[in-house]
Amino acid sequence: MDSQNLLSSITYVDTERSIVAGQMKIIHTEYEICLYADKLTAQTTQFNLTHVWDISYKTFSDDANLLYLHTHRGVLTYKVPKDPDRFVKTFKKLKNAHY
Repeated sequence: MDSQNLLSSITYVDTERSIVAGQMKIIHTEYEICLYADKLTAQTTQFNLTHVWDISYKTFSDDANLLYLHTHRGVLTYKVPKDPDRFVKTFKKLKNAHY
């Protein structure tokens, strides 16, 4: 399969908190999770799709969702600002095509 054809992507937010000069600083950085025909990539990790068993999510409000990647290394959680339903459906359609 061609791993250069992007099937879907979703933005996730990494939040870093630190104390500088007695004041708390919060830095939000946006990254992308990219779904290809044979792999899934994020900023700090990459998985072959055979190692990603499922993707699920929990919605808390219009701009607060948690995306869960169920992998051979455990469950990874990502904070996503937009509804991840389209991304999850694309993944499930791809995975079900292989069974």
